[in-house]
Amino acid sequence: MKVFLYPLLLLLALAASACSLPGTPASQGTPTTTTGGTTPVTTPTPQVLLGVQPCPDAVKTTAYWDPIIPTNASSKVESVSCANLMGVPTLQALVTVLNQGAGGILDVYVYDNITNPKPTQIFKKMTLAEGDGKISGYNSVLTSEVDAASSINKGKPDAQLTKDLFREYKWSDATGTLVQVSFPGIYPDLTRFQAEADQAKVNQGQDFWKTNATKVANNLALNMLKWPTASAAIVSGGGSSDTNAVVTESTGGTPNKQVTVNLSRLEGNTNGGIWEVISVQLGPNPALTAPKSLAQIANPVTVTGNHNGFEGVAGTVSILDHLYTYIGHAMVNSNTAAFSVDVTYTSSVSAGTAEEGVVVFYPDNASGGPQPAEMVKVLIGA
Repeated sequence: MKVFLYPLLLLLALAASACSLPGTPASQGTPTTTTGGTTPVTTPTPQVLLGVQPCPDAVKTTAYWDPIIPTNASSKVESVSCANLMGVPTLQALVTVLNQGAGGILDVYVYDNITNPKPTQIFKKMTLAEGDGKISGYNSVLTSEVDAASSINKGKPDAQLTKDLFREYKWSDATGTLVQVSFPGIYPDLTRFQAEADQAKVNQGQDFWKTNATKVANNLALNMLKWPTASAAIVSGGGSSDTNAVVTESTGGTPNKQVTVNLSRLEGNTNGGIWEVISVQLGPNPALTAPKSLAQIANPVTVTGNHNGFEGVAGTVSILDHLYTYIGHAMVNSNTAAFSVDVTYTSSVSAGTAEEGVVVFYPDNASGGPQPAEMVKVLIGA
């Protein structure tokens, strides 16, 4: 019998360990007494989940929140949604309040301790014109509104205004509230609000080209860089199971100009997730050294980099706002590879706020033809 005992024990040990592989912890049961003995009952461990979660029954109705806000005769709670917005297993509530009258003015609130008689308000954003507020698949708060001073809305009557300003807010332990952050994407979407709307369209069979990394890179070259023709070559990634890709875009012809396009799947989704361009470089290494990707910039912004120019001119730096509109530029004069230039810009958003945008470096194009560029995503402070 001893000859077979140790192999039997080994098999039992392996079978037990297979139930607790890394990333798939074994269920933890809490015994409860039932007729005939004690039966293990699995108690779910609280987790931080992504996206909207069911609100507790006691707080899920809009009427529950009216006295908490409080609303009045000219305002009413429009929606309530819950998620792990603070990055902890407990739920927080996003409450939107619609104000009566012209303009569709929306107020957005976020509360913690939501089942307490007096929940804790941890964030608010007021007076969003034609506004909307929702929870993203990344556990951030997304808002949309009309920027009445933007290039497409300025001077137009209310009936012709377009909702064009999208912002994202993420919980910050350091500040104890939600703070505005920048979505990594540059193209085809500049904000997460727009990207999630695009993903929904793709899920319905529209714009399926956005699930192909080379097609997204090609469209960037044709639509943003305004190249007459473009061809793409995968350097790395870009497959159906990949979350990142590096693509070289070429103009063709003589001289053949190239840029390196870095892409990422929206929220890491490899199940039909769309690709977002997160940076464009003049070569395998970035020419711009500041500002860094996703940094918040202030006016004027100092832009630094390394590029060998022609006859003392390295190129031009431009600032693009949330509509890809040029709001500032400066020529880069340098007799050395390293350069630094201060760029003044004029933002259409209110003072003390910010918008998502892009810093673009156009190198000197002495040879003419299609213009390459380097692009860095930033948050533009007004």
